[in-house]
Amino acid sequence: MSSDTVLNSQRTLARNPIAPYALPGEECLAYNKIVWDLNPNRMVLLVHDMQNYWVDLFVDRAPLVANVSSLVTAFRDARLPVFFCRGERAKSRFERGLGLTVWGDGLNAAHVRDEDCEILSSLAPRDDEYVIHKPRHSAFFQTELEPTLRKMNRDQVVVCGVFAHHGVMVSCIDGYMRNFQMTMVADALGDYSEPEHRMALQYVAQMCGSVSTLSRIKSALLPA
Repeated sequence: MSSDTVLNSQRTLARNPIAPYALPGEECLAYNKIVWDLNPNRMVLLVHDMQNYWVDLFVDRAPLVANVSSLVTAFRDARLPVFFCRGERAKSRFERGLGLTVWGDGLNAAHVRDEDCEILSSLAPRDDEYVIHKPRHSAFFQTELEPTLRKMNRDQVVVCGVFAHHGVMVSCIDGYMRNFQMTMVADALGDYSEPEHRMALQYVAQMCGSVSTLSRIKSALLPA
């Protein structure tokens, strides 16, 4: 590993606070090339990486947490499946692979506590909900998510959480390649900045899925 690589990785990992920005909304629907006909009989919710370590980066976490919580409550009230995915500590530096080069130690860093890796207590998964432990950005990569969805005969995955242009976008790309209809909820996602947030929405809407909003997803859950 070159010294330049080490320095770049350290800069990337700097835990700079995420300044508040207005969450995208209805205007993002214009990004869509296709809009899935969402069906409660086919839908699940995927809450992506809402762990203390990541959410603590937001100077004002309230808008993000409120919208994610509202979405989780809506799925629970509709008695639809809710999945949570969370990044896990690698068992070894070898297991971390190129992530060590690109991102450094991540959750394996010495200062990271066990409680930092936990999902926010306000979103705590229930006993009848699913927790996906993932080793990489994608919630599908080397996890039980795909086979579980196949057994449930559900192929529409609504995604919220953090970070829009990292794990959320990669999960949508990966899900698309496995023939799942992926939908990002524009105002129930968080990112390092508004431009990166919107870039993720635009990419997914044009290449591999669709973009919706909290209010539209909640409306889709209502009985016909």
